[in-house]
Amino acid sequence: MTQGLNQFAMTAEKGQLTLDPNWDTLNCQVDNGQVADLVTAQAVLLATTTGAQLPVISITAVTDAIFGFVTYNTRTDSYAANKQVKIARRGDVMIMEASAAITRGALLEVLIAGNKVVTKTSGTTIGKALDIALADGDLIRVEILV
Repeated sequence: MTQGLNQFAMTAEKGQLTLDPNWDTLNCQVDNGQVADLVTAQAVLLATTTGAQLPVISITAVTDAIFGFVTYNTRTDSYAANKQVKIARRGDVMIMEASAAITRGALLEVLIAGNKVVTKTSGTTIGKALDIALADGDLIRVEILV
């Protein structure tokens, strides 16, 4: 979403942290083996390579051991290999995009296509919906549980 010049409050953006405090946000580095740039609200896992400061890579399956999520940054919305990135983790509350209708309190999993969340069926539980999503594309607050 774009910010309007004369608006009086910020519009919620995917990947923003909300409901402070968010204590478990970590500074990490995109692993040098990551081919595609990481983007805001994307689920990541720890890379098995050595040398980098907490190296992270994108998940490849909804059952991966998710480490956290890329946070919103006003300067950039994508992170190439070897770039520094902030990762939100357990207990943080992040604005995420729903892929379908979601009820408040529902457990969620990641939908890799589009970096969205959906009601949990078979993937790793990543969080709990704090808001109601009526349709695909709605932004909701999610308490991260990984």
